[in-house]
Amino acid sequence: MSTSKSRGSPGKHALNAAVLSAFAIAAGWAFADDHRGISQSGEQKNMRRVGHVDLQGRPSYQPNVIVYPDGRTIAFAGTHGGSKPNPLKGGVVEPNGTMIIDVTDPERPVEKFHIPVPVDANGQTGQAQMARMCLGSDLPRGMTGHVYLLRNIQGSALSGYEAWDVTNVTNPQRVGEMRGIRNTHKLWWECNTGIAYMPGSKNEPLGSPTRWRQGQSMVIADWSNPGDPQYVRTFGLPGGQPDATGPNSTSLHGPISTFEHPQAGQPLARGAGPDDVIGNRVYAAWGVGDDGVMQILDRKKLLPRSLGGTWIGDPDRPTEADLLAPQTGVLYMSPDQGGHTSMPVFGLTPASYGDFTEFKTRDIVVLSSEATADLCKEAPHWAFVVDVTVENSKTAPPGTRLEPNPQQGPMVLSTMWVDPREGEKFRRGNYCKRGARYGVHSSEENFNNPYYGRLTFLAYFTGGVRAWDIREPQGPVEVGFYVPESNANTTQPDGYMTNNVEVDHRGFIYATDRNGSGLDILELEGRAKRIGLGTDKDRRGGRGDDD
Repeated sequence: MSTSKSRGSPGKHALNAAVLSAFAIAAGWAFADDHRGISQSGEQKNMRRVGHVDLQGRPSYQPNVIVYPDGRTIAFAGTHGGSKPNPLKGGVVEPNGTMIIDVTDPERPVEKFHIPVPVDANGQTGQAQMARMCLGSDLPRGMTGHVYLLRNIQGSALSGYEAWDVTNVTNPQRVGEMRGIRNTHKLWWECNTGIAYMPGSKNEPLGSPTRWRQGQSMVIADWSNPGDPQYVRTFGLPGGQPDATGPNSTSLHGPISTFEHPQAGQPLARGAGPDDVIGNRVYAAWGVGDDGVMQILDRKKLLPRSLGGTWIGDPDRPTEADLLAPQTGVLYMSPDQGGHTSMPVFGLTPASYGDFTEFKTRDIVVLSSEATADLCKEAPHWAFVVDVTVENSKTAPPGTRLEPNPQQGPMVLSTMWVDPREGEKFRRGNYCKRGARYGVHSSEENFNNPYYGRLTFLAYFTGGVRAWDIREPQGPVEVGFYVPESNANTTQPDGYMTNNVEVDHRGFIYATDRNGSGLDILELEGRAKRIGLGTDKDRRGGRGDDD
């Protein structure tokens, strides 16, 4: 440790250090944290990088984390298409697939294995963007002590879904598959039941009476036995089913089931009946980047009796009435906005509502619309706070009356938008002009992260990861951000592009890059962390800008 010979006071040295640090951040310099030695982008607030892996330079999609039976914390990251050398196998070139990373020590994450996508008979590979995991002890027909991965395969003759036993992270084994599903993407897997909600539809021949008009609808399967999945039904928006006419429906991006929510048995804020509980809902985002629909589904009415539901019908050729039966709420978005992620948050009690007598508790959905064009050559895309406290007017929830429109209910309260000119405070400049996409992509999706209900995290592509205080849902406030940098693996000239974000049970934030820059592991600091943990005493929504 060096000793300064300056005669200045400790307070003066501290002031100079603070000024230099603030200047470095404003200038957008990259600098090393002098406490732990982890390099930082310099474009950050209340958030710092604690670890990084390059994911072999593969363009990455959704990260997800699971705690293994032996206590290790393991992350899985899906990827987009292409091929890269695999240094874990001596540099052999493999088509992009699923990366497995040991993140038990987030400061020293270790890449353990890469599972490539399969190659079909024509040499096509495709991509595996999504990864969901379950413990064998949770799955009704899994093996105790084992861990399973469910992932999608898209873009080849082998399109569908695959289950892998990933107990041994250096020697995963495929144990089950469901092929012949087209347009696969961002699935949800209930571990306690094994029910999987998977974008896609059966790849029936053209002209088949059971071929869905909307290829990316929703396939529901019983995947309680990882090695023996059972098809249940195909579901979608009206217009996408085989017998529909007129305009085709928009595509499903991803569903989120609340069956395993920590408060699954609690009533919804304005539930009108015994089935209106948190755990009896599926939130589906349709449209991705345009013509969006946010749909709320009654899970029991979606599933057959064999899986605890009430649905009876044709699994492949439903009527429009059959498709509308489980719908408890719907929000039709502007044509320039889509439904990418619909993350529900229940039981908010904003401090500003304290003196009111009605609707003091709210249920919301964080709804993201994906930006899809580089350099902002499109409409701006936002994330919305949607109030779903009243899902519909089919009945009369407390404090309401019947309305002529039975679907009256969900409404947009606010947006979470970062002006791209905010980037001009840093050396890389306006977010719209940094080479790749700018705008919202997706939010975190873990009900068990320690910040749930107080903060939400959004991936903004060239805008990095942004943390928002949602305690006052009508006026969310950005309280932290981290904008990664390009590196030697980044696709040029587009540059870095933060694609997806997740928060684990410990509060670490995982940000993957669509252009090959790898995986950053981040943590909150300062007031943002206090807000997230509920220890901040200012209940005005975290509007201070102090640290």
